[in-house]
Amino acid sequence: MTDMPLKGVVVIEFAIHGAGCAVGKVLADWGADVIKVETPTGDVARNSGLQLNLPCTEESNIHFEMLSGNKRSIVLDMKTEEGREVMEKMLAGANIFFSNFRMKALNKFGLDYESVSKRHPHIIWGHLSGYGTDGPLAGAPGFDVVSYWAKSGLLIDFTEKHSLPNTAPFGVGDFSAGAMLAGAMAACLYQQEKTGKGQKVMNSLYGHAIWTAGSLVQSTQHGDKFPKTRKQAMSPFINSYRCSDEWFFCAVMDYAGKFPLLCEMIGRPELAEDPRFSTLGAAQKNKPELIAIFDAWFAGQPWEKVDRLLTEADIVHTKIAHFADVAGDEQARANGYVYNFTDRRGETDLVVSTPVKFGRNEPTPHRNAPLLGEQSEEILRQFGFSEEDIVHLEAAGTVVQHA
Repeated sequence: MTDMPLKGVVVIEFAIHGAGCAVGKVLADWGADVIKVETPTGDVARNSGLQLNLPCTEESNIHFEMLSGNKRSIVLDMKTEEGREVMEKMLAGANIFFSNFRMKALNKFGLDYESVSKRHPHIIWGHLSGYGTDGPLAGAPGFDVVSYWAKSGLLIDFTEKHSLPNTAPFGVGDFSAGAMLAGAMAACLYQQEKTGKGQKVMNSLYGHAIWTAGSLVQSTQHGDKFPKTRKQAMSPFINSYRCSDEWFFCAVMDYAGKFPLLCEMIGRPELAEDPRFSTLGAAQKNKPELIAIFDAWFAGQPWEKVDRLLTEADIVHTKIAHFADVAGDEQARANGYVYNFTDRRGETDLVVSTPVKFGRNEPTPHRNAPLLGEQSEEILRQFGFSEEDIVHLEAAGTVVQHA
């Protein structure tokens, strides 16, 4: 494994839930020293595995491992003056501070950008919100299932027409929005190195969802309508089809080049010359008829044959998988996208990796996610606190070291 590009960068994570944790996880996997500042009750993400029917104990907490592996934890009571003084010393020695607490809370602790930048002009200050910093929902609470999925159109417009809204995919918006904020803050390190100055960096779940669905947001302003039925897919061959034994999805971007090959494949070469289908413009107007022809042929073929024929035609396609399939998928394993780690019981379990690789295509080395306050004393020493200071802070309950 090559040296990680953020080795030596110190990050203060004052954040909770999946979105906040995801930001720090990306930075930690890129080599940064990510210090997770938690309240005495801890980040609620430590218990979020319960919603997924996952083990959720100190010894085995695989969801939190995915969210916070490679970080360290300090328990700090920010409601106290001494707690805020500890934070000040940490900020003085850090490169990046980020949070997903609402601005009302950050203002209360003096951790808003304006306050922090005055005291620590070198700090890169990041914030991940539900809906952005302006507008009627600027201060509203948000989770990815609401701010990312429900409000953007993703929750219902990706369903089959006339069906119910999707079951919101847990954490998808959190991870993608968090990763983009992490990348943006990492980019600011270049300016910080050159000038010594920090930067204010913001992302939101809602804004990130709009970016993610940007092509569709645009198309609906020019007559496109969602939800769709697959009989009226965006393109006849950017669509799902069912073989005799499997569903698959294909994506044909070069209609003129690939449509004749598809026609040959199903033994209907004359379709390539049929004026109803011979051009993409014509096919778009006659999608239900064309899709019905291919539906009928695919329905009588086994997936193994269809896979082979589409591969020979160099058509992008895949069998439609389930989440449960990924853990054992050869491609996912070969690239280290999923891997086994050893928990605190000495037993192995599955964890999902951040996907970016440096140097070699293997999983980032995994250090167990910290227990609540596991490195509190170690972190205090790092920022210059004496043993006498540490004893005092622990006696006052300002800082808690895991027993």
